[in-house]
Amino acid sequence: MSLVGQPVRVPYEISPESVKRISWLRRRLLSWFTPNGRSFPWREPGRTPYEVIVAEMLLQRTTAAGVARAYSGFVERYPSWASLEQAPQEDLENALRPLGLWRQKSLALQQLALSIEGRGGVVPRTRTELERLPGIGPYTASAVLAIVYGRAEPLLDVNMARLLVRFLGSSEGAEASPKRTLHALALRLVRGKRCLVVNWAALDFGALVCRARRPLCPECPLRARCQYARARQLQPTSSAGVL
Repeated sequence: MSLVGQPVRVPYEISPESVKRISWLRRRLLSWFTPNGRSFPWREPGRTPYEVIVAEMLLQRTTAAGVARAYSGFVERYPSWASLEQAPQEDLENALRPLGLWRQKSLALQQLALSIEGRGGVVPRTRTELERLPGIGPYTASAVLAIVYGRAEPLLDVNMARLLVRFLGSSEGAEASPKRTLHALALRLVRGKRCLVVNWAALDFGALVCRARRPLCPECPLRARCQYARARQLQPTSSAGVL
């Protein structure tokens, strides 16, 4: 998963109309997620900070399906920061080989393990401290705060960003920084009860329905209020023989 921009540091005022539309979007996403959401081992309740961070680092520049196949075996073989720190480099690289970028990921994991073991094995509870750790960027910090500590932090990756931009259109925050606007909108989306489930619903919906290529607009449950779907309906029909 890749992060879009940085977390919002300065409050951004969202229009009242967008607030209403985001509330509607939130309800629809939760309804959709119950029967359609994806199931991954790192989403199981009670995962430790170690297991969450390992999952997020494995997911970098790798498909979720690929990580799902390797994740359980990896955390069983390396169940703690100490086991990662002490693992022979060659063994760790071989365990990561199916995911690609195995040298880069093994080095990043061991550097992080060394740093956290130096802190007594304790994972920080604040964004500032988390982002000081090697290999921990804004997105992974958000994941730890949201998944482990229950904070209302948006997991703003390309899937969630695409969903928000398409659904709300480009008018919201047109004069403001796009990254700042996106983070404010994402934070509004996940704020409230079931914030983690809303995060997962947005990620899964963006990956499965509101896809980058060939989005499933005709069967999308958001199409009645989606600006992107509305714009597609208004497009003139292509000439015969033109795809």
